[in-house]
Amino acid sequence: MTEHRGDPRATAEAILQIVDAQDPPLRFAVGAGVLPLVRGAYADRLAAWEAWEAVSARQPD
Repeated sequence: MTEHRGDPRATAEAILQIVDAQDPPLRFAVGAGVLPLVRGAYADRLAAWEAWEAVSARQPD
């Protein structure tokens, strides 16, 4: 797998935009390929949590 690096100036500009934002995000992913990876990982986590929702929400008898 070939790694493609972006322009560091774009990262710096993104960070400055976040710093200046009225309501900045707590977390921020940098790079065009990050979001698709995160979507897949969180979809897997969400599916597992939903499958076990009845167990996690169960109250003691």
